[in-house]
Amino acid sequence: MDYRVYETLYKDLAAMTVESEALAAQFLPSSGGKLASLVYKPRGLELLVQRPGATYLRQPYDGDYVAGECSGCDDMFPTIDACFYQTYPWKGTPIPDHGEVWSLPWDCRVDAGRLHLAAHGVRFPYRLEKWAGTPEPATLQIDYRLTSPSNFDMDFMWAAHMMVNLEEGAELVLPPSVRQVVNRLSFNGRLGRYGDVLDWPHCTTADGTAHDLSRLRPKSVRDADKYFVKGALPEGWCALKLPQSHLTLRLSFPVEQVPYLGVLPNEGGFQDLYNIFLEPCTASFDDLNVAKVRGECSTLRARSTREWSLRIAVAEDAGTT
Repeated sequence: MDYRVYETLYKDLAAMTVESEALAAQFLPSSGGKLASLVYKPRGLELLVQRPGATYLRQPYDGDYVAGECSGCDDMFPTIDACFYQTYPWKGTPIPDHGEVWSLPWDCRVDAGRLHLAAHGVRFPYRLEKWAGTPEPATLQIDYRLTSPSNFDMDFMWAAHMMVNLEEGAELVLPPSVRQVVNRLSFNGRLGRYGDVLDWPHCTTADGTAHDLSRLRPKSVRDADKYFVKGALPEGWCALKLPQSHLTLRLSFPVEQVPYLGVLPNEGGFQDLYNIFLEPCTASFDDLNVAKVRGECSTLRARSTREWSLRIAVAEDAGTT
């Protein structure tokens, strides 16, 4: 094993760090098992959004996610948007904002050299586990397992709520066969109305302006949008090119289990941040019930297990030092 797992601190919280020659990843067992920090060591570069202050802004169960730390990478499960479960036997059960697990304490141990974290549902019966390690020096891999102890099927959405720091001139790269995206949210209205379909990457925005969605704009535009790749992804990956750091960050995931991708370029429009949310997910459009209507929902079958993974790889661009 070419990495180590050890106890540390993140602000005022106990943390567990997974560290290799190239990466240092900090997880917070007491706060959603969150991936709070991911540093690329050769450049001393923090890849994930960090908030100022020495005290971590915690929220209670069923709290307001945005009022909390709102940084790093949280697991969203079993929804993102607060909603009510629609079918028996949990019909009418409210699902918290951004799901249950981001605010829960997770069990923590080291398992065969990897960090193991696990949480149990509060209003729904499930066990969500993840194992983190670095199979290669510049790759963090997180393997997930979702288990049902129930005799009933349960609809769900899992998403990686990854807030990646941006640099001016950054480029978002999607599989070449992606041709369209669907608007979920547009602060200043440039992507049109909820549900509008736009061509990728070259689209015509609501005011008739031609735009390349793959090219991130500067923070000074003070805007934010969210869109989903239309339908299931053809391949399970996306990448972000950071030209000033001469790095490429690539997310990979099994498209059979994680077929959807949400993208939220935050170009200064939300909380004065300059970042992009990259959200591989098992269901679309943030709301569990909307995903079901769209035919893009996931279901955990009774007494069954589902598994998937997320690989986060950092590569230096050719010709750089």
